[in-house]
Amino acid sequence: MTDISKYMPLDSVTVDAIYADHKKRGDSEPKRGYLGASIIGHECERYLWYCFRQACKPEFSGRMYRLFETGDLEEFRFNRELRAIGCTVHEVDETGKQWEVNAVGGHFSGHMDGALLGVLEAPKTWHVGEYKTHNNKSFVKLKKEGVLKSKPQHYGQMMTYMHLTGMRRALYLARNKDTDKLYSERIKYNKEEAEAYMERAERVITLSVPPERITDRKDFWKCKWCDAQDVCWGTEAPQAALPVPSLSCRQCCHSTPEMDGIARWSCKKHGRSLSIADQDKCCENHLVLPGLIAFAEPTDYGLNEDGTEYVEFTNTDGSKWLHGSSHGCLSSRDLMAMPANLTADPMLQATKDVFDGMVVTSVQDDILSRYTDDTSNVAWTGTPGGIIDVWKKIFTDDLMTATPTAKCNNEFYRAVEVDGIRAAFIHTAPDISKPDWAEIRIGIK
Repeated sequence: MTDISKYMPLDSVTVDAIYADHKKRGDSEPKRGYLGASIIGHECERYLWYCFRQACKPEFSGRMYRLFETGDLEEFRFNRELRAIGCTVHEVDETGKQWEVNAVGGHFSGHMDGALLGVLEAPKTWHVGEYKTHNNKSFVKLKKEGVLKSKPQHYGQMMTYMHLTGMRRALYLARNKDTDKLYSERIKYNKEEAEAYMERAERVITLSVPPERITDRKDFWKCKWCDAQDVCWGTEAPQAALPVPSLSCRQCCHSTPEMDGIARWSCKKHGRSLSIADQDKCCENHLVLPGLIAFAEPTDYGLNEDGTEYVEFTNTDGSKWLHGSSHGCLSSRDLMAMPANLTADPMLQATKDVFDGMVVTSVQDDILSRYTDDTSNVAWTGTPGGIIDVWKKIFTDDLMTATPTAKCNNEFYRAVEVDGIRAAFIHTAPDISKPDWAEIRIGIK
């Protein structure tokens, strides 16, 4: 038979479109508002803390999202098969929803695949039902070592489910996706182990500082593959000083996970509760938890003249910088947009001072609309930190002491105009992983 594969395109438009659809739907799923029982058995408690504070987010391809869906679909098949051999299977609770357990003020939660009665090995005993799919390598390891050793996260998941439901056995069913072979294992409740998992969940949820790392080596192989590597160990230029996927109130010193049972957060700064939606709409007073800054240590704390708080950080080289929302401070959004090695750069701070609040008499204006390519010449482009020196070289006067005739500060750019004919711009990069850029323009009269 002729092999036609070499005549076929490497990529299928149809397959790519299917993966793209899974990617779009998967990425648009709402953030999990709780610490999941499915990961409580993860070996690194510090990783769990970053997850709960929404300081890291794994990136999945469309193919991987489809693979996760395969695991979800297997639940229906296992439940049908269990019923066929005589088991009673409760897939949902009395309200018609998937079985849910929660603890620690509602901040720790999980969803069981089913509650089972009539399991052939022990027909009169209620079992937590937990179903998983494995590739061949994982399945072989599972059969050889059992769930506890080969899949500790699955083991911890079932142990917490048994603890929170009162059931004392769990039935673990696994399918080999390569061969369709099945494996089952009954797990016995262990009070000491279950309580240890619950204590761990409470620590992760209530701590305002990250737990200890599992190693003191940044190049440890497990850390190199971890989704929280950058925020845990600190980043190098040109990566952001605060490498979180997005700002959240959960990362702020003012917020607290409350223990009233409804997974509620509160904001001390504004004296109100924070819904899940609220937590993504961080206010300008966002003060990042010092434990999220891995390359510097907090060395002081105080109040600015306007009453807002600041935290002083000291980098490993001894240089200092202030974090806060006031003049002279780097905000949380600043830290997301700039590399760690520029936090204490005096020229960058001077630039920020010029563009963020030096002028109180100027008029807010859309300066860029008046300094187009047709109405102005570009005198210089570069990084924001160099704009002060370059301005002085071009014009001989000092941008720091000049009295602007107009200023502009919006989500796309910041600008200061001097004498109605010279303007300095700092443009906001559309991708937070890329640096902002600056330019100086001279108007054409």
